[in-house]
Amino acid sequence: MKYLKYILPALLLAQLGTSALAAEKEVTIKIKRIYVDDNVYTPYYEIETEQDNNQGSAQRWVRLAVEYSTRGGWINELTLLHSALASDHGNSKQVILTEEVTYMHIGEGNHVSYVYLHPNCAKRYTVKAKQLDSAVTFSINGKIVATKETAKHADKGWSEGSDFTVHSGHLLNESETPFWFVNYDYKEMIKKSSTHNEHSK
Repeated sequence: MKYLKYILPALLLAQLGTSALAAEKEVTIKIKRIYVDDNVYTPYYEIETEQDNNQGSAQRWVRLAVEYSTRGGWINELTLLHSALASDHGNSKQVILTEEVTYMHIGEGNHVSYVYLHPNCAKRYTVKAKQLDSAVTFSINGKIVATKETAKHADKGWSEGSDFTVHSGHLLNESETPFWFVNYDYKEMIKKSSTHNEHSK
């Protein structure tokens, strides 16, 4: 009985993992739309607390958005690499800003993914939505399954090239912004980063 206690859960996990991988092979992803928006302002929360609730005036954020749909069953993990092509401040060169987000337990249906440029960055570098091109790459188990980009200010295929300097850390996934708790029930679960997991041990 002692051995069965450990063997049965292990067999169950192995079976679940096998069925999940089989299901993911049949999953299809359709990217409906990608766009950049800067008519987005800090949400206001009414909070009852002993501390002051001074939130200041609503600030303008720049948001990269992707609307997509999934069919064919559940997906264990779905990784999106968001990219934005922008002009380097005070320089004629263009740079690519990136943010990678991994979602977990994705069901069938319509979905949306957002990443944001903080208001301070938007102000400092005078970033506006109409000046940016955006791109997204979808991956499952390390395999690219869908891509899409806009090419208003660059040649087609810019997101796949190596002619630009790439900067990570400037874009924020939604859980790192005050928008995370707005319409929370409609959001996908975001996988914790490896850095977070190391700190929690």
